[in-house]
Amino acid sequence: MDYDVVICGAGVGGLTLATALGQRGHRVLVLEKQRRFRMMHKGELIQPRSLHVLDSLGLLGPLSAGGALPVAALAVLGHDGAPLVSLDYGMIPGPYRHGMVQSYREMLTTIADSLGGAVTLWTGARADGLLRDDAGRICGVRVQRGGEQDTVTAALTVAADGHASRLRDAAGLAVPAHRYGHQLVGFELADAPALGNRMNAYLTRDGLRALFALPGGRARLYVQVPAGAFRDVGRAGAPRWADDLLRGMPALEPVAEPLRQGLDTVQVLSAYRFVAPRWALPGLALLGDAAHCVHPMVGQGMNAAIRDAWTLGAWLPGAREFEPARVDAALAGYERQRRPDLQFTARLSHNLATLLTGTSRVGSALRPSLLRRNQTNDRLRRQITENVAGLTARRFTVRDWLSASGLIHGSKTSANNARTEEVNR
Repeated sequence: MDYDVVICGAGVGGLTLATALGQRGHRVLVLEKQRRFRMMHKGELIQPRSLHVLDSLGLLGPLSAGGALPVAALAVLGHDGAPLVSLDYGMIPGPYRHGMVQSYREMLTTIADSLGGAVTLWTGARADGLLRDDAGRICGVRVQRGGEQDTVTAALTVAADGHASRLRDAAGLAVPAHRYGHQLVGFELADAPALGNRMNAYLTRDGLRALFALPGGRARLYVQVPAGAFRDVGRAGAPRWADDLLRGMPALEPVAEPLRQGLDTVQVLSAYRFVAPRWALPGLALLGDAAHCVHPMVGQGMNAAIRDAWTLGAWLPGAREFEPARVDAALAGYERQRRPDLQFTARLSHNLATLLTGTSRVGSALRPSLLRRNQTNDRLRRQITENVAGLTARRFTVRDWLSASGLIHGSKTSANNARTEEVNR
C-alpha cells in the first residue's frame, strides 16, 4: 500500500499533522495500536498558541462544541487554599487570551472525527519496524493488524508513537532519558462541585496537588507522590490513602465524596525529560514525545506536540512536489526551526516543575512568601504567562531574577520596552 505520509501514533500531535496534511491533499495513513481511544489522565490544557493552530485547521469549533471549557488563569495556592500567585491569560495580547480544557480522550475523538477524506485511520494497527529502500532511505513501515503483517510504503514516515518510541529505536536514535523522582497520581471525579475557570495548583510539604474542572460536571485531581510510592498502596489501600490525603489538606474537602467514588479511575503517571539527538533522518521525522519529553506541567508536552505538527506541516512540500529530496530538505528545516523553541520549552517546564514540586524543608518554607510577593509583579507574571502560553520564548534577565527574589521592586507596568522573541508566528 502506498501513501504520501504514514503517521505512527494517533495522539494529538499525530492527528493534528494528519489534519493539516489531509487539508493540503496529501494521502495520509494514521496507525494507532489501540482499538479505541482510552481515558487517559494527561494533556488536558490547550495553551493559547495551540488554540491558534487548532483554529487555523478548523478544529477549535468542534472542540468547543464538544464542551471544552475556557480557562482564565493558572493559580498557585497554599495547602490551605490561600492564593499565592496567578498567571492570568487576560494579560497576554492577541485573540486567544485564555486556555481551554478538555479530557484527552474527547480531544482525540473530536479531531479524529474531523479528519477529511484524504486521511485514513487504522486502529488496532501497530508499526512493527521500518522499511528502507536500496539506498538506505526509510520508505515506510511494517504493520501488525488483525493478527497479520502488512507493509506500507510512504515518502515520509512520522514516528509519533510516544516517549518509548519503537520506531525511534529502530532508526538507531538512542535517547538518554531523565526520569523525575516523583509521579502524579490522577483521578477523574464525576459529579464534582463548581470549581471555577482556573486551574488550581496547591503547594504542600508533600508536593503538588492540582485540581480543575473538566466538561460534563467532572474534575481532574493530580496528587504528587514519590516515584513508586503508590505501588505499595494499590487499589485495596486507596480508600485509606484518600482519607489520609483529605485529612492533611482541608482545601480538597469540596471534592471529598467525588474522590472516594472515583478511586477506580486512578492512573499513575511518570515524568521524563529528554531531547532526542536527531529528529529527522532521510524519510523519517520524530514528533511529540518520540522527539522530546518535558515535564507535563500545564500541558507543555501535548502543546509542544501540536507545535511540532504545525511546524512540520508548514515545511513539507505540496502533494504534487512530494518527492524524497524535497521531503528530506523539509525535514531538516523542521528540526532547525523547532529544536531551539523546544529546548526553551523544556527548560521552562523543568524550572516550573522544580519550583512547584520541590519538597525540601527550606524550599517549602520560603516558596509561599516568594510567590505571594510576585503576585504584584505584573511585568514578570506577563512574561511567564506569555512563555507558558507558547507566544514567546523570552529568557529571564538579571533584573528579572532580582525582581523575582525581592531584591528590587517588581514593576506593575507593561513590558513594552522588553525585547520579545516571537516564536512560530
